[in-house]
Amino acid sequence: MRNEIILERKLTAHQKTHVAIVLGVPIIIVIIKLLNNHFERHGIEDIFRIFTRLVPLVIALFSVIMILFLKSVLLKKGNSLYSGTYIFGKLLFKKKVNLTNKTKLATLKLNKRQKMAWFSIANPDQGLSYYKNDITLLNDKHTRKILLVSLSDEVLAQKAVTFLEKNFDLIHEVYSPDFS
Repeated sequence: MRNEIILERKLTAHQKTHVAIVLGVPIIIVIIKLLNNHFERHGIEDIFRIFTRLVPLVIALFSVIMILFLKSVLLKKGNSLYSGTYIFGKLLFKKKVNLTNKTKLATLKLNKRQKMAWFSIANPDQGLSYYKNDITLLNDKHTRKILLVSLSDEVLAQKAVTFLEKNFDLIHEVYSPDFS
């Protein structure tokens, strides 16, 4: 049995557009300006002097590009559950999930709405409606819940629930809090 399940991308298409425009475009403009100024002043000679100024910018640009390809993952190491982030099939970082007093889990299907930032002037109420499947960890009475992961794909959410049930003895139930 696999000890991990790779889930969806961390960013939506709208968020990727924001990252690319807000972070990527300014870095590209600065790189072009630096190269243009260098070639106007020095020509092709002394090209290695500009590299010391370009290296941090190129690293920043690659970092922005890498952000666009992040995926979330659930991992099992030993008896512990980790929520992590993958990039190009490699684990970037992980965070341990505390399962103390968490014996149950539920999938909450929520209707969400996101405002579209670039269209606010023309139509301020324009937005995108979508469903998210929030997989939450619960205590016995369902009075305390902790969001584990939020997924758009219902089939993938079911696979994640199956992974959690098989590996961590969690019981999938319909969310029904008992406040008595």
